[in-house]
Amino acid sequence: MTRIKRNFNYYTTLYGDARYSICKLCFNKIRGENVNFDGINIQKSKMEKKKNNEEIEEPWVQCDKCEGWQHQVCALFNGKRNSGENAEYICPKCYVEDIRNGERTPVQQSDMLGAKDLPRTMLSDHIEERLFIRLKQEREERAKAMGKNFNEVAGAEDLVVRVVLSVDRKLQVKPQFLDAFQEDNYPKEFPYKSKFILLFQKIEGVEVCLFGMYVQEYGARCGSPNQRCVYLSYLDSVKYFRPEIKTVKGEALRTFVYHEILIGYLDYCKKRGFTSCFIWTCPPSKGDDFILYRHPEIQKTPKREKLREWYLAMVKKATSESIVVAVSNLYDQYFLARGESKVMATRLPYFDGDYWPSSAETIISDLKKEEAGEDLKIKGKKTNSRTLKAMGYTDASANSSKDIQLMVKLGKYIFRMKESFILIQLQFSCTRCCQVILFGKRWYCEQCEEFHLCDKCHEEELNLEEYKRHPIKSKKKHVLSFVEVNGVPLDTEDSDNNYENELFESRQTFLNICQRNNYQYDSLRRAKHSSMMILYDLHTQAASSPSILKNLEVRRREVGERNNLKLTEWLDVVIHASQCRIPRCSYANCLKTKSQFKHFKDCKIRSSGGCIKCKTLWALLDYHARSCKRLECYVPRC
Repeated sequence: MTRIKRNFNYYTTLYGDARYSICKLCFNKIRGENVNFDGINIQKSKMEKKKNNEEIEEPWVQCDKCEGWQHQVCALFNGKRNSGENAEYICPKCYVEDIRNGERTPVQQSDMLGAKDLPRTMLSDHIEERLFIRLKQEREERAKAMGKNFNEVAGAEDLVVRVVLSVDRKLQVKPQFLDAFQEDNYPKEFPYKSKFILLFQKIEGVEVCLFGMYVQEYGARCGSPNQRCVYLSYLDSVKYFRPEIKTVKGEALRTFVYHEILIGYLDYCKKRGFTSCFIWTCPPSKGDDFILYRHPEIQKTPKREKLREWYLAMVKKATSESIVVAVSNLYDQYFLARGESKVMATRLPYFDGDYWPSSAETIISDLKKEEAGEDLKIKGKKTNSRTLKAMGYTDASANSSKDIQLMVKLGKYIFRMKESFILIQLQFSCTRCCQVILFGKRWYCEQCEEFHLCDKCHEEELNLEEYKRHPIKSKKKHVLSFVEVNGVPLDTEDSDNNYENELFESRQTFLNICQRNNYQYDSLRRAKHSSMMILYDLHTQAASSPSILKNLEVRRREVGERNNLKLTEWLDVVIHASQCRIPRCSYANCLKTKSQFKHFKDCKIRSSGGCIKCKTLWALLDYHARSCKRLECYVPRC
């Protein structure tokens, strides 16, 4: 069962208390007059044809003062804090009026937990610091080109990068592939770390989630062929970045920022000892979303070629900084013989959600049918000698190998779209043995850019007869130089702590949560509200995690140091408000504290459930109770 795509036609009907729906494609495939829904037969003629473009009616909220009504989305009202319908809401007009009359103190931005208050990691700090440096350089270049001072040109501001998921996972190898290569001691599973990185920007005073990417990190302790590999599994963005200007080189500043986030991530992976990054450039189908639910209509889904160009432009920048040493594609790297390596299915990196593992399952199943004689049309087909030679095999008898047959068939699928499977190399590989050079010397040819040898293969090169040395097809042999390979860590173990998060457990989980809660990004006002709710959920979950709560408490102490009121002054307000009976008391922050008392009394979430407002007041009450020496005190919980 899948969700019907946006703007697609479907058929629906109400049967009893339940509504049944089916997309147009599946409806037309069904022969006969009835559609079966889990044993319930419904006549086609009784089903109504509709289009999935209906707008869901938004909930409203009423101002507690003027009793006017507003959309909760427009008002940035958090419905999850209103479970008992007792949450206070004051509309902007009344809020400003209360401040003008001295009845309310403006809430400081530093008082509210936002994206910057989410736990920082070494990865998020690395990406952020690099991004800010590059943005400053870009702004300086733009100012110079325009003949203006730095402060006279617009720049990207209020950006926050955070890693909101970092968990250990195990990828189980699919049964057909595992059964076919169990004699080769192929691993049953591959351990990896799944991470989700988000970019927020404060737009018109509200933090908006603009960009996100899921990555898989297979470290040094993972078995081959996934060892030291990174897989960029999903990337998504919405077109609300500010300012909407172009860089000196003509690209959108938005693109510049997103590229720098990716380059910063690759740089971090390289420094940790990862050797390659794989990207499958596959844009979502029309009406589908990868991570963020419902993109703005003005944002077009890129075609495959356009998306590939976008990634390659990023790779070109990373190459100029020596972060990337080479770029290729999956087909050229693994389906053509290179050096002394043969083409083997067991050499293909095996990633969660990648294209080829699923295709291989189907191919292996078909090969088994051929062996059993079930598919007489294709039984007995042979692989020609030219193909075998290209794969590094000289013995035609190897044609019976299931490995060769699989790679030939799979190669035909991959070849048609080979440019879509980008392979980014972060470390140099030996041209002859194809192993990554992690230590010792790297021997290279100054005349041939793509020729590199490890120490072992260089020693073998010296022992060859002269006519077999590099380059083989030339009588004049090239002199090889070398550089010492230093600084590649033997272990890629992450220094950051794990960060489990039910909200972002997988991109499908997050997308489903957004769909159920109508966290949409098709307009800026909805993007603001959706981002606010996502941040609320993040902080609520963080409050229940001891390790993350410790980081948040440190952050709250930093926030407290910046506040205008000192702790002792807040305690004085609590004592005053607990016994004040004046409806419109002019004592500073009295009305605000009374409102917090009311919330504390009626809140259904409570401090134990993660309510931030309750936790704040509880901390004040607890601090007061520990120091109060009065025999009769009106402060709650004293």
